[in-house]
Amino acid sequence: MPFKTADEACAEGERRDQRGDHDGALAAFEAALKLDPRHAAALNYAGWLLTTRLRDRPGAMGQGVDLLREAIAAALDDTRPLYNFADACVALGQIAGALAPVDAALERRPDWAEAWNLRGWLRGVKGGDPRGGLDDLQQALRFRGWYGDAQLNRGRIFLALAEHAEAESALRQALRIGCFRPAEAHHPLGELNERRGHLRRALGHFRRAVELGAGDLAQDATGGVVRCGNALLHRGRFFLHADEETRRMTTDRETRPPRPIAAVLADVRGELARIAEDPDDQLITVGRMGLMAAETCFSGHVLEPRWADQSPALAIELLATAFTGERYDALRRVAEDVRRVWLELYDELLAREEPDPEASALAEVERLAGEREFAAAVAALRAIDTGDEVHLLRRAAMAELLGDRARLHGDVATALDLYRLAHSDFARHASYATSGGEGMARMHDVNRLTGKLAELGDR
Repeated sequence: MPFKTADEACAEGERRDQRGDHDGALAAFEAALKLDPRHAAALNYAGWLLTTRLRDRPGAMGQGVDLLREAIAAALDDTRPLYNFADACVALGQIAGALAPVDAALERRPDWAEAWNLRGWLRGVKGGDPRGGLDDLQQALRFRGWYGDAQLNRGRIFLALAEHAEAESALRQALRIGCFRPAEAHHPLGELNERRGHLRRALGHFRRAVELGAGDLAQDATGGVVRCGNALLHRGRFFLHADEETRRMTTDRETRPPRPIAAVLADVRGELARIAEDPDDQLITVGRMGLMAAETCFSGHVLEPRWADQSPALAIELLATAFTGERYDALRRVAEDVRRVWLELYDELLAREEPDPEASALAEVERLAGEREFAAAVAALRAIDTGDEVHLLRRAAMAELLGDRARLHGDVATALDLYRLAHSDFARHASYATSGGEGMARMHDVNRLTGKLAELGDR
């Protein structure tokens, strides 16, 4: 269809892309560029399409990078082409090329927080210079104190450096402030909490990562939900690999010295290797599967999900079916030892499960409010950690309830303060919502609080 203006063609391209018609979208952007060769939005969108969704076209990456370079020149203060150009260069392995326009932008605008953040990501996350990246991100936070994406990148770098306390602090800050990819903060927070045995908190982070659409992390995040959920609900379905005691079970505790399980499995592998392949021998076939499963079970150091209720103990029992006599009995004893230690480890893990600190904090807030110490209650409520959206909703609901109480007692100033906090928390959760029903419910909350604020003269 003919377009009268470049803006009209660009708008049509965006509509086509949203409908999934990427080829048609590119055609519309190209039409826009014929009408205005320096149309910044069309240059950026066409370059992005060619370096992402249409990148498999012959020559698409090179053409897209050129368009994005022109888009940067056409819109010097727009972060979008700068970030898209960086993504394309990273995909091509050209970190230095990605840095060049960022450095030029910072020379022109030394206080551009978004450019410092991009430079920190390029150097620290993608470029092998973690300390330099952290310096850049600190600059980003200097010019924009509440910058969730910079905190997310700091968390990524600290994780790569195995500085887990700093990583957790940065990732929680990213969620508290709000960042572009919250799922990428929830997932590592789930892993960090799982490692410490805080399974309920880990489960919350993994679940939220799945709900938010974790992209490339979706399978791992789903595994975390399954892993932690079943660890809490059905201890016998998964296995903790971290304890060396589990790896040193004996085939006969009474008459033989302890041997690493790996050595036992190596002996079994040798025995199975001497048996000729016979697809009709079901016991040997099952035994080989059991050996593979058992070796896989002992190859990691974290909780790992197993298919169809499998576990190291069940895998070793499966392996035992390939044998008779002493070897069968010995492997069954190994399985019993593994199961015993496995359950002991889970008991220990669950014993370390921390109480919910937010629950006790909310109880203290309610106590203070009950004694009409509203100022102290508000301060305690604001201090509650809301990195987890479940706690964010709990704080919002509590703030609204206490606002109603303060209003009933005639304390309008406190009621307004609490209603504003509730309104802010509900609105923040609504912005994270991934389903229409959840988003609609939170917007009803926001609208209700807007009405209460208006009734008290806060418009």
